[in-house]
Amino acid sequence: MAYTESYAPPRLPQELTDHIIDHLYDDSASLRSCALVCHSWLPPSRYHLFAKVSLKATSAQAEPSYLVERCKRLHRTLVESPEIICNIRELEICEGSPLHHPHPDVQGSTTWVTTERSLTGLFKILTHVRRFDFSATSALYWTLLPPTFQKALCTLLSSPSLTYVRIHSWVFPNSAALSSLLSHCKNLKAFGISSTAVLTDNHTDSQLPPDQVNTNNDATISVTEHQEISLDVLTLDFVTFSYLEYWLLSNNSLVNIRSLRELRVANFYDASVVDKLLQAVGGSLEHFHLKPGIWDVYPFNLSRNSGLRSIRLTLDNPEKALPWAIALLSTMSATTNPYLESVGLEFYSDPKKIDGWSELDALFIQPELSGLKQVEIGLFAIPTHADFKRVQDEMDGVVAREIVRWYRLGIKSQKSSRQLTPRISRYEAF
Repeated sequence: MAYTESYAPPRLPQELTDHIIDHLYDDSASLRSCALVCHSWLPPSRYHLFAKVSLKATSAQAEPSYLVERCKRLHRTLVESPEIICNIRELEICEGSPLHHPHPDVQGSTTWVTTERSLTGLFKILTHVRRFDFSATSALYWTLLPPTFQKALCTLLSSPSLTYVRIHSWVFPNSAALSSLLSHCKNLKAFGISSTAVLTDNHTDSQLPPDQVNTNNDATISVTEHQEISLDVLTLDFVTFSYLEYWLLSNNSLVNIRSLRELRVANFYDASVVDKLLQAVGGSLEHFHLKPGIWDVYPFNLSRNSGLRSIRLTLDNPEKALPWAIALLSTMSATTNPYLESVGLEFYSDPKKIDGWSELDALFIQPELSGLKQVEIGLFAIPTHADFKRVQDEMDGVVAREIVRWYRLGIKSQKSSRQLTPRISRYEAF
């Protein structure tokens, strides 16, 4: 009787399979296919497929009903398969849609987030989120949010895994309301606040104790006990906040910036407040990105920030662009800033309207900046244009050091929001 030996195809070690799937982290179609191959391929595929959940409409899916259905489907999936929950490490939510243009007198848009129950359900079960981004296409008023929504949001913020929070286009009645919201965070390390207003403390809400926040005229919700939040990264992007100095630097402040490593500021109203922040942070600051906007040149003294490794300036006023760059860089030296390695300058103006490039070039070849390893200069012009070439010729000193990278601004990948030109680069996990 003939004997036929059964054949088993060779199998790759699971570690190798996981490594291969890791390389497909941004290829959703391939990851879905991998998830269907066999049971052992399912967990590593899900790890990347569900890494980021974005409930944000594009122009092609502008109807709120599209997001509502996605939200319901996700909630249902997680309830039926709770093992997926640990894979969701980033949550992005946007209220409204790109095609939503409310009347300017209407206070905010509540098109779906405050009325969809499955969203509050998600807030309560997402226990492994590390990054949380909540934005709106029009002002989202904290005092108009239902108490049930506020409580669910606070549940999400209290997750021990959460280290990064960004809010965009919010309006808080006072600094106490913002503090009360953030006080739920247990391990927050990075906070970004963009196109947001924190109104002045000139009404009865500001008299509430720090463990309460006003939700409407008749109700308050309790929050966690005061726990200091020590930030590594802070972004202030087009923020209206009259009491920011007190909120960050007072003795009983919820937020501690004394060990801040990265500070990004754009279009803030008061340069002196930023100067006090820089002074308070001192030598712990490693990265500083500034877009002064309409400010006159301010005498920041970055020699106090001895730990700086990189500095980036985004300038869109042709008359003040080079004076800003020269004034800021002139306060630094190899002695006071021994770790400085990188300088980035972005000039969002027609180069022909900017004069004085040779003075900037002379600064880069001085011994004070001899430790630089990289200089990046972005110009709002095509690299083959005569004005682009002229700037390069006038900056021949730093070019000779072979540390400069020139690039064109204004291409699609560098388009910015209406409020900020250009967009401050996003905080990445450290």
